[in-house]
Amino acid sequence: MTTLQTLTIIISFGLLSCNNRTETTIKNELVKFDSVTIDTILKPKQINVVSISDTIKRFVVDDYPVTNEMLIDKTSNNSSYKKQSGQSYSYDKAWFGNDTLKQTLVFELYTDDHRMVIYHFYTNDMPTDLINRMELHIDSGEVASEKQKQQDFDGFLKQTTKISSVYFTSDKGFKLGDTKQKAIDIYGKPDKQSMNVGIEKLEWEFSGDIFYNGKTDLKEKPLAKDSFGHQIVMYFKNRELIGHILHNDIP
Repeated sequence: MTTLQTLTIIISFGLLSCNNRTETTIKNELVKFDSVTIDTILKPKQINVVSISDTIKRFVVDDYPVTNEMLIDKTSNNSSYKKQSGQSYSYDKAWFGNDTLKQTLVFELYTDDHRMVIYHFYTNDMPTDLINRMELHIDSGEVASEKQKQQDFDGFLKQTTKISSVYFTSDKGFKLGDTKQKAIDIYGKPDKQSMNVGIEKLEWEFSGDIFYNGKTDLKEKPLAKDSFGHQIVMYFKNRELIGHILHNDIP
C-alpha cells in the first residue's frame, strides 16, 4: 500500500468519526430541548389567589391625641363616668375643655377603651343637631328628650377637665375653623349634605374592613382600616367648621 493510499484511509476515517459525533450531539440536544419543552407545558402555572377586598384601598380613621391614660385618670373616681346637670345624666363619657380656645371634646367610651364617639365643638356655639345626637339620660334611665338636653347641656360644660390646646387638633389635622374644601379633599364627596338655620351639615359613611363581605358596593370609596364601620359628621357655619363628630361602630 502506498503512502498516498494510507493517508486517504486515515482522513476518511476521521471525517466519518466527526460526522457521527455531530449527529449524536445534535440528537442529545434535541432530547434535552424536548424534555424542557414538555416539562414547561405539563407543569401548571402557579396562580396567586387574591381576595377582592385585599385590592381595595384602606384608610386609617381619624382620632384625637388624648391618650387612654388621660381618659382613665380623669374618670377613675367617677363610677361609669357619671355626671349630672339638672335632670340629665351623662354616662360613659369623658369631658375635656380649653378656655382659651373655647372648645370642648367629649369621648363616649365602650369596653376596652374603644372610642365609640368623639364630639368636638365650640363651647359657646354648639350646633343643635350635635347636642341632639349625644346620648344623655334622665333619672329613670330613659334617654333624655331633645328639649331636656338643650336645657341642661351648659351644666356639663362647666364640669370639663381642662387640657392643653394641642389635643384639639385631630390626627388628620382637622381643627375648628377649617374649610369645607379641606374635608372634601380628605374624605371625598359627602354621602349626605343638608342646610338648617345657616348651618351646613356634611356626612360621610365608610364600611369597615373587619366586616366587609366583598360584595357590598362601596361606590369606589376606601374601607376604614381595622374598623367595624366609621362615620364622620361635620357642621359648617359661614364656611368654617364649628362641630365635628367621629363615630366608630362596635361589633
